[in-house]
Amino acid sequence: MKRRNLLIAFAWGAESLAQAADAPGVAFVYLGNPGDAGWTFAHDQGSKEAEAKFGNKIKVTRIKNVPESADSERVFRDFANKGNKIIIGSSFGYQHFELKVAKDFPDTVFLHATGYKKAKNFGTYDVRMYQGAYLAGVAAGYVTKTNTLGFVASVPIPEVVRNINAYTLGVRSVNPKIYTKVIWINNWFDPGKEKQAAETLIGQGADVLLQNTDSSATLATASEKHVHVFGWDSDMKGAFRRRRSTWKI
Repeated sequence: MKRRNLLIAFAWGAESLAQAADAPGVAFVYLGNPGDAGWTFAHDQGSKEAEAKFGNKIKVTRIKNVPESADSERVFRDFANKGNKIIIGSSFGYQHFELKVAKDFPDTVFLHATGYKKAKNFGTYDVRMYQGAYLAGVAAGYVTKTNTLGFVASVPIPEVVRNINAYTLGVRSVNPKIYTKVIWINNWFDPGKEKQAAETLIGQGADVLLQNTDSSATLATASEKHVHVFGWDSDMKGAFRRRRSTWKI
């Protein structure tokens, strides 16, 4: 998630608070730990930029490691009860729980990452990541020698399936013989499983990888095995020695 897009989403919610006399509360609900890099780290950086931009005009609160379960409803409700006027849920799995709370607090703006449901005070934000996935597929189609690509997938939700499809469509636009193999790790951040999935895909003949997970484990593994790879979410510069066969989207 680009920090500027989070700021745009934040500004959309902030419009309704322009006339507030007191500094409105803005709450960020994180799935992971900002120190893990990737998605949560980017959200945290965006929240800090918003805090720096608006200064004492807002009061920012953050909570980390909130599971995508019914327990998240309690967190969203607690933030709303405490008077926060903008509440941001950073992960897809919060959608139903956050929307349920939003219906009970019509004067509070709720923002949700990557979902598909909306209400008067409940909006979503995202970027067109599938476009980058498509272009990665085009590049992969030109460099593969085995006609087998690998995709280390996180959680089977619409946006991830869309990225897999876009990647494959990009590949087949230049090489219709290519086959994409997918391994799901059912988590957004698990370096151990990401590494294992990358090794398995390479062992099955994939010579170009793309990951839709947060850590740099897939890129580090691909670099060690000397195969092409595209990164996602995290800054991958420190994950491997710079090689021409490694890209980031």
